[in-house]
Amino acid sequence: MTWDPDYRPQLRTIEPFAIPPREADGGPGEVLVGLRDPSGLSDVVLTMSYPALELLALMDGQRTCAEIRQGFLQEQGQPISTDTFSIMIGHLHDAHFLESQKFETFYEQRLAEYREHGIREMPHAEALGLGTDPVHFLDGIILRNKRIPVDGEIVGIIAPHLDYPRGEPCYAAAYGALRGRKTPDRVVILGTNHFGRSTSVVATANDFNTPLGTTRTDTEFLARLEVQCGDLRQFELDHVREHSVELQVAFLQQLFGAAAFTIVPILCPDPCGQAWIEKQEGDAIDIKDFAAALRDLVKDDPADTLIVAGADMSHVGENFGDDRNLDDTFLKEVRDRDQHALDQLAQNGADALVSSVAKEDNPTRVCSAGCISVLATVLADATPKLLHYHQAVDQESQTCVTCAAIAYT
Repeated sequence: MTWDPDYRPQLRTIEPFAIPPREADGGPGEVLVGLRDPSGLSDVVLTMSYPALELLALMDGQRTCAEIRQGFLQEQGQPISTDTFSIMIGHLHDAHFLESQKFETFYEQRLAEYREHGIREMPHAEALGLGTDPVHFLDGIILRNKRIPVDGEIVGIIAPHLDYPRGEPCYAAAYGALRGRKTPDRVVILGTNHFGRSTSVVATANDFNTPLGTTRTDTEFLARLEVQCGDLRQFELDHVREHSVELQVAFLQQLFGAAAFTIVPILCPDPCGQAWIEKQEGDAIDIKDFAAALRDLVKDDPADTLIVAGADMSHVGENFGDDRNLDDTFLKEVRDRDQHALDQLAQNGADALVSSVAKEDNPTRVCSAGCISVLATVLADATPKLLHYHQAVDQESQTCVTCAAIAYT
């Protein structure tokens, strides 16, 4: 790439990960870091030295290349040549790691391919154990756990989007409660948009395929929803790698049969995060307006519609940036904070939940206030029942993710 001192590179959301050092000439090798695209749009992996990460941190779209080089010199105490910097920028462009016209063209090509294929595949199936005997695997989750009775017909559930082994107690409670429910005509599945491009609500019209079969998306209902809300599929590729919807689809297929119902897959933003405050698409619908539109459509539609939110709660521990051990005292504090949010949800609804989570800048990193708040708005006339609360704690990696199972009747 030709050196342009006035160019202002802007890095997309890229995930760094550690690469174990290899010995060189009998001694420790250079410590490197890998870079990958968490959205899965690009499958390229780049490697670089840790000091070079400082260059990436300065690529915010505001600084020129000349200013980035100067900032690196001030921070690291060493210069980087224009040739080396130009080569790095070229690699980032080729990997589609930078916001640019080249990336937009690449994105539009991927989007066209996805829509033409018409199927959203399940890339996590093998890792989750679904590839061998999925019915037995999912049945086992429910059968190993005590079933919690729920009075009345269930119109909605909140279940985890953790991997099945870590989230098993809450998956079992939520989907165990659905056993015996008549098969719904339609299931609106509200997921969490963890690493997509959009900061608003995102739908997909593609059908969902898992090892249990293919479930069709209710495109007619989605079309009616878009009449009220505008285009919900501008960033439809956010669904490609997002796991929070697909995990619910597989369980619903196991309960009701893959072809027995349709789905409306929706990803929701985090209304508590800074990105929500600072960067929303100018013509995108507000999550509250979307929830109200969805509520009205469901209420006026004679079809039996089940609402499902794939939602985790707190994310704490060293790997999430905390400087405290996951001892009993800390875990109790997390539980108390989660419980307060759930109490607010049950007693006062969607806005109270969001306010509780956002208090003190969401210190336990609850990721799913968006999809829970939409479900609570749509089902404002229903009664929630907390079936189970679970903390998935891994002391070795110092990580804890919490979740809850809730049924609405």
